Amino acid sequence: MIRTIFHISWLNLRHDRVALVLTFVLPLVFFSIFSTVFGAMDEDRLRPIATILVVEDEHEVSARLADLLRVEPGLEIHELPTIGPGSEPTQREAAHHRVATGNAAIAIVIPSGFGERLSEGSDAAELGSAEIELLSDRSNPIAAGVVTGLVQAAALRLGADTVAAEGIDGVLAPQADRDPGTGPLAIRVVDVLGGGQKRPSVAFFAAGIGVMFLLFAASGRSAILIEERENGVLERLLAAGVSLTNLLLGRWLFLCVLGSAQLTVMFVWAWLAFGLELWTPRRLAGFLVMTLASAAVAAAFGLALSSACRSRAQLNGASAVVILILSALGGSMFPRFLMPESLETLGRLTFNAWAVDGFQRVFWYDARPIQLWPQVLVLLGFCIAFLLAARWLACGWRRVRA
Repeated sequence: MIRTIFHISWLNLRHDRVALVLTFVLPLVFFSIFSTVFGAMDEDRLRPIATILVVEDEHEVSARLADLLRVEPGLEIHELPTIGPGSEPTQREAAHHRVATGNAAIAIVIPSGFGERLSEGSDAAELGSAEIELLSDRSNPIAAGVVTGLVQAAALRLGADTVAAEGIDGVLAPQADRDPGTGPLAIRVVDVLGGGQKRPSVAFFAAGIGVMFLLFAASGRSAILIEERENGVLERLLAAGVSLTNLLLGRWLFLCVLGSAQLTVMFVWAWLAFGLELWTPRRLAGFLVMTLASAAVAAAFGLALSSACRSRAQLNGASAVVILILSALGGSMFPRFLMPESLETLGRLTFNAWAVDGFQRVFWYDARPIQLWPQVLVLLGFCIAFLLAARWLACGWRRVRA
C-alpha cells in the first residue's frame, strides 16, 4: 500500500510540469543569479565603478596621478569635454550634475594647486592640504570607500615612482607625524545628494518590494478570468454581448486601481515607519506618475499570464516562477549596481527594473515628472504589449470551449 501511494505521488509530480519547475529548476535559476552576482566578490572581480575624472590642476604631479587613475582596472573613467576658462558650467559643476542625476556613481576632482602643495609639502600639515575631492552618490554605498582606496593606492604608486626617480625626498615620502592607516593623501568625500531626510535604502526597498508584490497581487486577482471560464460565467457574458476586449479592459482597469492603492499603502507606510520623505509637491507628482505606470503594466502582465494558463493551479505555479525571476533580475531583491555588467544588461529587459529605477529617481534624485519619460515610456510599451498578448491569447478560449 505504501509503495502504491508513493508511486501515485510520483506520477502526479511527473505530470505536473509547473511543480517540477518549482521543485528543481527555480532553485537552480536563483542559485545561478545570486552566485553570478556575489561570487565575483569572492574572486575580487567587482565591476569597475563608473567614475568621472576632473583635473583642474596643470602641475606635472597631478597629471601623473591622473594617468595612474586612468589605467586603474577598478575604475571606469569618464572624462568631460575640455571647457575653457570662465565657461559655465565648469567641469566640476558638470561632474556634480552628472553624479546628482545618477549618470555616474562618483567623481574624482584633482583641484587647482594640488600638485604644487603635494610636491612642496615638508610636513604632515602641508601634505594634508593637498586634498582630493570625491563627489559621491550615497545610493551606491560602496563606491566612495572603494574609490578612496583606489586613489590612495594610485598615490602610493606615484610616490614609489617618484622616490625611485628622485630619491627619498621625492613626492609622497613618508611623514613622521602622519597616520599611515589613513593613506598618503587627504580625501574629502562630498555627498552631492545626502543630508536631510533622504533614505536611499528605504526608497530602494519600498520600490523593489512594492513592485514585486504588485506583480503577485495582479497575477492573483487576474485568476478570476480562469474561474469565469471554468464555471461558465465567461460564456454567459459573451452571450450577453460583452466583447472579450471590453471584458479584458474592465478587468485591467480594476487591477490598475487595486495596484495603485497597494503601492500607495506601501509608500505611506515607508513614510510613517521609516521616515521616507514623501510629502513634497515634486515627489507626490512623481510618485503618482510612477504608481499609475507601474500599476498599469503589472495589471496587463497579470492578464496576459492568466490568459495563457488553463487552470488556477497552473497560474499560481507559473506566476511564482516568472515573478521571482523578474524580481531577481530587475533589482527588486538587491541593487543592480552589484550585478556584473552582462547581468545588469539582461535586467534592463525586465519591466520591473524600469519601475524601480523610476521610483529611485523620484525619491532619491528628486526628478521632476517630465524627467521620468524614459521609464514611463518603456513601462507603457510593456503594458501595451501585454494587453495585446492577453487579447490574442483570449481568442483561444472560444476554441477551447468549442
